[in-house]
Amino acid sequence: MSNVQIRKMTYDDIPLICKADNDESESNIEYLKNNLDNQDNKKCSALLALYNNQIAGYVFLYYECKWGGLKNQGLPSVVDLIVFEAYRRKGIATALMDFAEREARSINSKIYLDVCLNSEYGPAQCLYIRRGYVPDGAGVYYEQEVLSLNSPCINDDELTLCLVKKL
Repeated sequence: MSNVQIRKMTYDDIPLICKADNDESESNIEYLKNNLDNQDNKKCSALLALYNNQIAGYVFLYYECKWGGLKNQGLPSVVDLIVFEAYRRKGIATALMDFAEREARSINSKIYLDVCLNSEYGPAQCLYIRRGYVPDGAGVYYEQEVLSLNSPCINDDELTLCLVKKL
């Protein structure tokens, strides 16, 4: 993993991230700006991964997350772990998670994340389980609320499982 470097994201990185992600839409730019504003306001860390000095991915660590399965419980949360297609299977997600978990350990003894249940997120689901994340025990969430038994749902990015790890 000597080819992987992790550092704090800056506003100057936004155009480069958008280009690397092939998404230069206004909504993506605003999303990244909002997270950087939250970093400036000490609500999160925006972490950028470089592989051989090329932008390869990012993750946000929210110190007291206000959404997801364990929202508003004062716990840090990993939000939007992204590794761009060309850089997958090179240890980048692991490096980002290692960095985020080290930082979270100084805040709390637990960390959580919500992972989507559709097949596009299969590699992420496996990564989190290998790293020691376990379900919170509440069941499946839809649009950040526990989905009751026999409730209809759509298998989209709002259908999630909340996973927790003791640090």
